[in-house]
Amino acid sequence: MKKSIIILSSLLIAALIFSSCNPLTKMVKKAGEVEYKTTPNPLEMHANKVPIDVKVTFPPKYFGKTVKLVITPALVSDYSSSDEVLFKTQTIIGEKFQDNYEQINYKEGGSFSFQDTIAYDPKFRASDLELRFQISTQKGKSADITKIKLADGIITTPELVDGGMTIDGGLKRGTVLGKMVSVPVTKPEVRLETESAKLFFDLQKSNIRRKELKREDILNLEKSIKTASEDSDKQLVNIKIASYASPDGPQDLNEKLVVDRGHSSKKAFSKILSKEDIEQIKNKDFLITETTPAEDWAGFKKLVEASDMQDKALVLRVLSMYSDPDTREQEIKKLAAVYDHLRKDILPLLRRSEIKFDFEGKAKTDAEMKTLAMSNPTALHQEELLYAATISDGANKEAVYKTYTSEYPDDWKGWNNLACTQAKEGNLSDAKINFEKVIAKKADNPAALNNLGVIALADGDLDTAWDYFERAENAGCKSPDLHYNKGVILIKRAQYSAAVAEFGSDSFNKALAQTLAGSNDDAISTLNNMGNSEYGLFYYLKAVTAARANKVDDVIENLKIAISKESSLKDYAKKDMEFLKFIDNSAFRGVIE
Repeated sequence: MKKSIIILSSLLIAALIFSSCNPLTKMVKKAGEVEYKTTPNPLEMHANKVPIDVKVTFPPKYFGKTVKLVITPALVSDYSSSDEVLFKTQTIIGEKFQDNYEQINYKEGGSFSFQDTIAYDPKFRASDLELRFQISTQKGKSADITKIKLADGIITTPELVDGGMTIDGGLKRGTVLGKMVSVPVTKPEVRLETESAKLFFDLQKSNIRRKELKREDILNLEKSIKTASEDSDKQLVNIKIASYASPDGPQDLNEKLVVDRGHSSKKAFSKILSKEDIEQIKNKDFLITETTPAEDWAGFKKLVEASDMQDKALVLRVLSMYSDPDTREQEIKKLAAVYDHLRKDILPLLRRSEIKFDFEGKAKTDAEMKTLAMSNPTALHQEELLYAATISDGANKEAVYKTYTSEYPDDWKGWNNLACTQAKEGNLSDAKINFEKVIAKKADNPAALNNLGVIALADGDLDTAWDYFERAENAGCKSPDLHYNKGVILIKRAQYSAAVAEFGSDSFNKALAQTLAGSNDDAISTLNNMGNSEYGLFYYLKAVTAARANKVDDVIENLKIAISKESSLKDYAKKDMEFLKFIDNSAFRGVIE
């Protein structure tokens, strides 16, 4: 690291020996009176570009009237003097030189300013900005004035944004990734499951026919209850019996039928269960008769809608036009052909009792779910398997998510979270494919749009990434992670104040944006609010903010911590122009050397 001191080297006269009347002789001898200023100094990198703004001021009676001056700015690397990059050549002329360049008045003197920008190259991070001069007359006489060091280069603090993503994402070192939006998954509650069977009745009857008790669904329900009672992983909750009457006949009769059918169903099914050794049926509250409407108009409408009968629209229109049960029945019976179909195929299905058996599975621990997810995933319900993937570790996490997406391919949450896991492991190609599967299911899925933006950001395609983030926001994404990602792009685009506005909670990159926007005190507060960190780069930024605040002790303390956590930061600090003013401090040099 070199101190930023402007040095005018010795003057060399080339091509010929000047006479005392030669205008070049005076310019060479008095070259030290010319003033040079570059802004900024040291040079700075922003948006991966290095701009220069140079002003050259010539004193009165200096610039020869017939002289042309050619200035070549050059950036020379400290790593290798053979590495250099040239800015655009600048030309100025005296007031009597015949050409179209900008003129400098001999008597009054004057100033000449120029700007240029080059792409940033890391090998010029430690470098010197030089001006090289060549002067000549209209008649062809010429001389060279050797190079002048104008500024040091280059402050590259904005490039810390990539390491900031690692820190803010809690990622392993070397992983640079924006913040993805995964679907939060909570531990599923104990699942209530239901199995059911039906008993059907004759018109205006409540007695149970013997053949009904032999129906397959009744026998299967009996078996399920018995099996569940013997399974230590299941807990029987109750059996509910809901009875119904079809909406034909007098209402008072139907009300009585509903009650009687409930009683007869409960009695019959209790008798069936009494043959089994089931402890729970001894509890009077285990078998429950539910209260139901006298006439099942809701069930009637559902069956009509699902049927393929002709003129069903007429029946549904009657239901919508009339709410009184008796009026409905009368109007439907007027539709003679339609009513005949209802009497044969619809109404008999409504004269029934529904027996529902409720039971719960045993609550599983996180450890049990993780083990089953790898050894026997079919033993887990859908919600349990998704949760198991969320809490799994390492390679198991991706494996369980893959199992989940195989079992439940229509659930976008599995594909999204699988892709998030893959991206964090550095597998961006597979992650992108799986995020695109989510978009194929729903083009405006806000989580997947944000996450595809993160992939584009990792690939260095800022425009595509920004487009995805805008689409995610328009699709309703309210995650602070989306705004964090937009803040990262704004840092990369050197829009630092706008970046600060995007960051919400305290983070490394929020502090970085504040530093670059000129709010160094705010950046110091942000970093202090974050407490301690396992990452050396966190303390490196604290050293940078301390340097800008001219707090040498804080610079030294934080650099020591940074280097102790990441030794590579020592070499990085040696070439960092942020610390140029401390180069003569022995304590500082003791840290970086």
